[in-house]
Amino acid sequence: MNLNQNYLTQLHQSLDNEIENLRDDAESNQVPIVDKLTLDLLKQLIRMNNAKEILEIGTAIGYSSMQFASISDGIKVTTIERNENMIMNAKVHFQEFNYQHQIRLIEADALEAYDQVNDREYDMIFIDAAKAQSRKFFELYTPLLKKGGLVVTDNVLYHGFVSNIDIVRSRNVKQMVKKVQQYNQWLMKQSHFTTNFINMDDGIAISIKGE
Repeated sequence: MNLNQNYLTQLHQSLDNEIENLRDDAESNQVPIVDKLTLDLLKQLIRMNNAKEILEIGTAIGYSSMQFASISDGIKVTTIERNENMIMNAKVHFQEFNYQHQIRLIEADALEAYDQVNDREYDMIFIDAAKAQSRKFFELYTPLLKKGGLVVTDNVLYHGFVSNIDIVRSRNVKQMVKKVQQYNQWLMKQSHFTTNFINMDDGIAISIKGE
């Protein structure tokens, strides 16, 4: 974290809630959760767009879905997760922080969960799962997004490797970086969406569905 990020993170600490206490445990156990400044931006986008129905692809321990739900009692989050350990931890956290009535957890592979979540229209979709599948997630679920709704894709800079793939030595990592690059390029060509990339933390793409 650079000095500017550190400063802004400290500045925002006065807004932290009890859910933020999960961050240290997640980081010590190498559980990927959304970066702090990115989270603050996402919560502001939710407020600005008055998003009430949110679809999250990639629950992990339930941190981000609870943060989204914490904005307002009227927000409903549908979140998809396939990892059994993550599912178990998320359920514990939803009960512990009393969000089980606002959050619907779908225990499935996100590429196979469409029929379990297509019962409503969503105001925002947050893609934070397997990076190699981002395009498939986008194509599968954006028909459920309302016009003017948002799609936010996390980790589009992939640890900074996307802008400088030559420094990557691992063949597997290089293949992943190429897939993220291809997704970013594909995303910019989607005529029904307006997309901007934000150089914050590990990078996010914000796509707005055309009216």
